Amino acid sequence: MRRLILYFSFPKIIYNFFIFPIIKDNQIYLFGDWTVILSAIKCKLINYDVFINNPCDVINRAHVYGSILLFIPYFQNLNIFYFLYFPIIVNLIFIAAIISHFRFLNIRDFILPLVFIFNPSTLLLMERLNFDIFIFLIMLLLCYFRKNFLNLFLVSFLTIAKFYPISLVLLFFIKDKSKKFLVNIIYFIFFLFLTIILLYLDRANISKIVNNSALFSANYKWSFNFFGFSKIPFLLEIFSKDILVIFSIFLFLIFIFFGFNSPIFKIIEDNYLSDKKNWNYKETLFLISSGIFVSTYFVFNNWIYREVFLFGLIPLFLELSDKSFFLKNLVNFIIFRFIYFTLSSFFTIFLNNDLLLTFNQIMDICFVSFIAGILVRLYLKLLINFFISRKFTL
Repeated sequence: MRRLILYFSFPKIIYNFFIFPIIKDNQIYLFGDWTVILSAIKCKLINYDVFINNPCDVINRAHVYGSILLFIPYFQNLNIFYFLYFPIIVNLIFIAAIISHFRFLNIRDFILPLVFIFNPSTLLLMERLNFDIFIFLIMLLLCYFRKNFLNLFLVSFLTIAKFYPISLVLLFFIKDKSKKFLVNIIYFIFFLFLTIILLYLDRANISKIVNNSALFSANYKWSFNFFGFSKIPFLLEIFSKDILVIFSIFLFLIFIFFGFNSPIFKIIEDNYLSDKKNWNYKETLFLISSGIFVSTYFVFNNWIYREVFLFGLIPLFLELSDKSFFLKNLVNFIIFRFIYFTLSSFFTIFLNNDLLLTFNQIMDICFVSFIAGILVRLYLKLLINFFISRKFTL
């Protein structure tokens, strides 16, 4: 029965064309990024320093998350639940959450969830059950409820577990216009105080995590990072790394300018900055998810799991696409990007041909820089409205 569940969860065709599995002694190990956390918990119980040595893991990977995850309750007699049933349940919740964002009234509503779920970045996220899937699901929850008390504990937990979710602090300020700004500031200060104290108490282990950065830094083939383009081997045989970085910066400057001056901003401005309406779920999701998507792309050498946050842009873009030919084509571009990335990953991973990957990296620099330009202008507009005109209260 267990083998049957595993086969239908991730059939062989997935491994042949989309993702590479964790294999040891000719056995495939599913949910590897989740099981390494469980193995660290097991080794911690027998007094191993799992930030340095974690022999309980099938390939002896050290723990590279915050110490708080080591306090997840673990019971040996529930091994099959922890290692098999729980990951499958989480993946089913994830798929259901994605599908729930579509009304399936036109062809794009069918194509988008299909190409999003069945592309290498999402499949790898689910197959490894990387912690990003939990961050994504909690982000959806927080964008929907937007309760300061909930934000305080969940954002603090996520930040000390994997650090980059500090981007979620904007949730403390995205509220109904009836909410008091001072209340949000107080909760934000509590968040900073709580997070700084917990990180300070865990500073010794954080130092060990930094020393293990190679364990969570992606190979160029699986990298979602601004500098991924400058790490492609066959390009480095033709150009110096400095030239490739300069070219990346050149594209960044051009497309952040286009994003800053994009006609999309006017449409988003009418929805975000109108005095007549409150922030809705899709608008909140767009700002928070795109903030994580853009900031991590430029700051960290991410595995492609991080592309899951691109999804947060889609619901708002779909809602507003009827108001803009440009936005409609941007949605079409996102569909094309998912399909193209699937092809480029196949050629890169299974055929060792990086040509399509080269254009994929260029496409990402342009696209993410464009979204960054929209966000920069949006943030500036929000600051001006609050501190000068006072027409909009976050």
